[in-house]
Amino acid sequence: MLKAMKEQLKFLSEDDAQNFHVHLRGRVGKKATAILEEKLKEIIVLMPDLVSRIYTHWNKSENQSEVKKMGGYLLTYLYTPEDFLSTKEWGLFGYLDDAYFVAKMYTQVIDEVKEANGKIAGIDIKYYDQAKYLKKYVRGVIPKETKKIDAMIFELKTGNKKIYEELFR
Repeated sequence: MLKAMKEQLKFLSEDDAQNFHVHLRGRVGKKATAILEEKLKEIIVLMPDLVSRIYTHWNKSENQSEVKKMGGYLLTYLYTPEDFLSTKEWGLFGYLDDAYFVAKMYTQVIDEVKEANGKIAGIDIKYYDQAKYLKKYVRGVIPKETKKIDAMIFELKTGNKKIYEELFR
């Protein structure tokens, strides 16, 4: 399923390129669009790989672990068609909030594994660096949405589901 999602996102990054370009240019202007477009598409296409790695850590973790709890929220968020940026309305650009959410969750999972003195695979080091690097570009393009996502993830980690539940109303 994640492989099919990755192929779909690759296809969309080419097929919906003009629409993505227009939405991005409307947010950041002509000069910034030229710099950011490929980086933003990269984080979107990276999303299934990060979900796969989160799932790997999910399987290794204890039943009541933070990774499992947050992984459930992640999957629900990804399968919700109406979130901060709807893909129906925004096309490929609508995946930016999803990509940010996944990258944020992934880096937190790896941070948790590090804190527990767990072993980090080489692929996780690569993805972790990539996710941290690309998240800042998404923040620059959709700052209001990423701020809400950050707040939502923080709330979820503390047991508060207010922002998360508001998304599904």
